[in-house]
Amino acid sequence: MLHELLLGLSGHPSPLLSSAEGSQQLLSLLSPSEEALLTSVARLGNLHLEIKKGTSTITKSHPSIACRAVAQAITSAHLTSFQEEILRVEQGILQEDASFVGAYDIVPLSSISIEFSGWRSKLEWLKKLVQQMQTSNTYASGAQVIDWLHKELQTGFPDIGLLATNLLQVAEAAWLRQISAWVLYGTLPTLGAEDFLIQRKTSFSGLGTWKYDLKHDLAPAYVTGATASSILFIGRSLKYVRQVSHSRDLVASGLLMGQASLVSMHLKYLSLLEHPISSTSFTKTIAAIRSSLSRNVLQRLLPISEVLRAVNMLHDYFLLERGEFAVALIAAADKCLSNRQKHGITEPMAREAHRLGGMMIKDAEVAAVLAQTWTAIAALQDIDDDIAAEDLEMARGLVCLSIKKNSAMQTSVSFTTALGPLEILENLKTTFDNVLLGTPSYLTLIAGPPLHLFLNTSEADAYSSIHSYLLAIRRAHLHLTELWKLNTLRKTSTSYNGGFESNGHSKQYRDRSNQRNRPHRSIWAMVGSVIFFLAELGEYLQGEVVKSSRDVFTKWLKPLQTTISVDYRGLIEGCNSIRTSTGFPGAAAITHDPESLTLAHRCYLTSLIHSLLLDDPAYTKSLKTLITRVEYITTLIGRLSIVQLNMNIDDRDAGVSANIVTEEEELMDDLAEVGTGAEADLKSLVKRLRDIDFERLGLGTEPLEHDFQSISFVPWKAEGLYRLLMKLDFAGLRVVDEDCLPDDTP
Repeated sequence: MLHELLLGLSGHPSPLLSSAEGSQQLLSLLSPSEEALLTSVARLGNLHLEIKKGTSTITKSHPSIACRAVAQAITSAHLTSFQEEILRVEQGILQEDASFVGAYDIVPLSSISIEFSGWRSKLEWLKKLVQQMQTSNTYASGAQVIDWLHKELQTGFPDIGLLATNLLQVAEAAWLRQISAWVLYGTLPTLGAEDFLIQRKTSFSGLGTWKYDLKHDLAPAYVTGATASSILFIGRSLKYVRQVSHSRDLVASGLLMGQASLVSMHLKYLSLLEHPISSTSFTKTIAAIRSSLSRNVLQRLLPISEVLRAVNMLHDYFLLERGEFAVALIAAADKCLSNRQKHGITEPMAREAHRLGGMMIKDAEVAAVLAQTWTAIAALQDIDDDIAAEDLEMARGLVCLSIKKNSAMQTSVSFTTALGPLEILENLKTTFDNVLLGTPSYLTLIAGPPLHLFLNTSEADAYSSIHSYLLAIRRAHLHLTELWKLNTLRKTSTSYNGGFESNGHSKQYRDRSNQRNRPHRSIWAMVGSVIFFLAELGEYLQGEVVKSSRDVFTKWLKPLQTTISVDYRGLIEGCNSIRTSTGFPGAAAITHDPESLTLAHRCYLTSLIHSLLLDDPAYTKSLKTLITRVEYITTLIGRLSIVQLNMNIDDRDAGVSANIVTEEEELMDDLAEVGTGAEADLKSLVKRLRDIDFERLGLGTEPLEHDFQSISFVPWKAEGLYRLLMKLDFAGLRVVDEDCLPDDTP
């Protein structure tokens, strides 16, 4: 029986300790105390067997390296210690130790049970841990196991606390080995890659490099969002340095040598982390590695001059700082649409006021539109200005106009817990990308190396959405102002034939013209109001919002070109147990590292979207409706001018046909209907602008905030829309909300 007990405790199946029918009959022959002691010992054996089977399965097939390491540690350390305890008890029995063997060579069950009494709670906890790592057919991630072990440190039992501390150290060491491969060499782990917080996507980024995504659920709780973004940035940067080093560029080779010399220093930072790892120590360690890498390697790849040049290009062409680019692009697009209509390629425009687009534009036509735009810009360029010519050539190589496919604009990784710029725009249902060409199209920037370290795909797509929005306002304003050139509709000459007709014909012509002009007056008044509104709105968005935001951002960038003295020892000493006197070379002259520039730019872009009112669904919907009506109004008025000119000619020659009269009446009815709708849209927009001004003065919804505590940049924020609203009030575009009037208002 003792033999069966020891075998059962060692994890071998024993009929004496099983729940079979024969075993139950044997237990019925024992006294209640003996049965209780035997059941307790059998419980330990069953726990040992279950833990051994569970750890064996986890070690062989679990996708997480951290979980495998924990399972292996349970088997090699703790279960081995339990087995050694069994051997010690067996040796004591064989040597007839008085602790186990009593009188007449009797070995009481109570002595064996007492020897293993301290193991029951340990084995119960180990079984709970094994179940945590593997539940039926599902596996827990390494981050979940690490977080669970962190919580178990707070148990009130010292033996369980020591056990959790030991296994947590094993799990964190395995996880740190994966992190080390990424932050030291820029390589993903070969084993357990699917459980790593950095995941490689299945498609290329178009630049010959892989895209990488950040999985926050695969990171332990002590890894903050900013720290995770730093880890992703470090690895991507190292991969880019290695990619560049494959060329024969001496500068790139020097960068690789500089990066290799820093590996030992960075490895020392990671090795000095104490377990259990705290959020503060890990964050400061990653920040120290990022600062060292950025200052010694990356700033030579992406100098601040290149960043400023990219920012200027984005403002010139995407935020319409260069007005001639917007005008040339609109003219080229209108010419393309006009040519298609002349050749009968497109269908006649529908008579729904809310329909805009429906045209199928080919990629070659879109490319031709942008090519004509560049030609027009080059013609306006000063041939003696070499810097401007170089910037224009750079823009021609990076900026492209494309038809928007369903998957053209995809969200890249967001490094913060708040919504990123593109995520904010994707949550809105109203877009302006079909205004320019009648089909969804967008102007985008191909951010190639090393510019992709500063500008990612999601931010380039956000700039595309802002460009479509600003260009739609500029286009509607230009089209309406072009209507004032139609003198035949706005002015009436004394004679339609140069004064050579009889006075009767001239009087008849003037009477008909006056009859036509009466309903036109309301249309022209509405057109004038819309022109004023679009002009003031565009001036506010570009003259105040875009300009002020850019000035604040560039002011934050430009001081980076000066020499700044920073003591990096304080940063390193802030790490947990990191005490080193080794300084970084060139610590007296530093700039913001590329990741800080990226985060500041994302913060600036998010604030710009908010200040441009693009994150307000009600406003964008009303504005899109007004722009759609403006497009329809320009089409109707253009057609009406042709019809009335033909009526004058037919009246002079052979009389006006009934079809032309009917068409004129239909056009006038459509104009009256669309004009009424445009006035309603204008009032709705002004009212919404007042509501936004009220909300952003602190009386309503607070401005959108983002978690950018790791940078020192503070973006410009509009204090309100009162300047714009004052101009609209001065023009008579004031909408009074009756709910805001006092009770005694008559």
